Amino acid sequence: MIKPVGALCNLDCHYCYYLPTKTVYDGHEHKMTLKTLEEVFAGLLPHFADEVTIAWQGGEPTLAGLEFFEKAIEFQQKYARPNQVVRHALQTNGTLLNDEWCRFLRRHDVLVGLSIDGPPKFHDKYRLTNSQNPSSDLVLQGLRKLQSHAVEYNILCVLNDFNVKHPDEILRYLLNLGSRWVQFIPAIEWEPDPERPGHNALAPYSPPPKDYGKFLCRVFDLWFEIHRTHLSVRFFDAVLSKLVLGEMPFCILDGACHNQMTIEHDGSVFGCDHFIERRWQLAQMGNPKWQNPINLDGSHDVGLTIHGDGYLKHEAHAGRNIHNESDLPTHSNRSRFDDQPLDDSWLGRTDGDRLGHFAQRKQLLPEKCLSCQWKPYCHGGCPKHRSFGGDAPEPTVLCEAYIMFYEHAMPRLEWLAGYLRQNQQPPAPDVLRQNEAQKRKPNRTHQPGQHDNASSAQSPPRRNAPCPCGSGLKFKHCHGAG
Repeated sequence: MIKPVGALCNLDCHYCYYLPTKTVYDGHEHKMTLKTLEEVFAGLLPHFADEVTIAWQGGEPTLAGLEFFEKAIEFQQKYARPNQVVRHALQTNGTLLNDEWCRFLRRHDVLVGLSIDGPPKFHDKYRLTNSQNPSSDLVLQGLRKLQSHAVEYNILCVLNDFNVKHPDEILRYLLNLGSRWVQFIPAIEWEPDPERPGHNALAPYSPPPKDYGKFLCRVFDLWFEIHRTHLSVRFFDAVLSKLVLGEMPFCILDGACHNQMTIEHDGSVFGCDHFIERRWQLAQMGNPKWQNPINLDGSHDVGLTIHGDGYLKHEAHAGRNIHNESDLPTHSNRSRFDDQPLDDSWLGRTDGDRLGHFAQRKQLLPEKCLSCQWKPYCHGGCPKHRSFGGDAPEPTVLCEAYIMFYEHAMPRLEWLAGYLRQNQQPPAPDVLRQNEAQKRKPNRTHQPGQHDNASSAQSPPRRNAPCPCGSGLKFKHCHGAG
């Protein structure tokens, strides 16, 4: 993951988790220099996997400008190994997308993640411009540009205290926009708890965990009963991957925090963009002598995020006058390491012990989690979703939501997984509905030898019921095996 402009953005979203990093770099905010950009590719591609995915995020990454991204492709082609596959993903608010941008994205097969929080009345609740104006019209203009140029995209919908109560309306709106790939991310952010010094409380815009659980359950019902053949929901797909392949592709639900490396605009390297804290810095591009002076236990940590001492309320960041690339601060043109030789060895200098410690701290769990039947599908959730940020044994604040969802959805997820393990497609929702309608017909009898096509597609049985495949085994020991 690369942050080409750090936390700089032309929107002023009230729930943005990245706003505190605006104060990280001695009050300075930068655009990544071309030298640092080249070092990213020179140090990464010759030594990394045969398949690499580079995710561009922010802030708003398109503020770096199209020429910056064209140079990124140039550096990729310069340093990639023969037959190495490099894919790009861009997470954007969509407000700066135009025909030129979309031609570039299409030409280089960049997967775009577009942030839309539902209909304008929901989206514009928290996603405002720096002038505090609604942003939904600008976002929809960007979406239409993506669609007109056939750019592959998905939609990221952030759930907050307002839109989380309206799952039907949110899902219907996103489908009507033409979306076929969506992910729902809860805006779990923390503020110091005034009633408990030294503790944190959920920010007022965060979705109540119970409401988030209800949202997941309702969207799952709609997905399973109507939309699962033409809509991908990241959370559901991730659990299916765990059931079928034994792999969890969603870091929030995985057993360790090891799925990404985050590179900041100044070339500092971290293990996750939710923990841009000095104690978790792994390397510094352009400075081969750099070593992290902070102990792994954080005893001398300089607080930079909500889990440290540097938390700033959203109001402290309001009023920025950034609308496009030309509004970036003038000091964004140079790095303090620009006069040094090109650093192509930074990857080998990443602090492996520190990264391992960071990855494993997710496993610091209370007995409640260790003995929970859903632990393999949760692992205590994201450390960011724990009030002490993973520094103490505690469950995710979303524990109630996860339990509610798994108890509600797991029998049907296991039913789907049973077919997928056999390399078979589960019966489509319309077939299941036809079967249910047939079963409800009164006085319906079969003649000897008569075949009922619908009877071959059964609704998901209970775990201890006979498996519909006819094996004679219980469903949980056959196609419903976990």
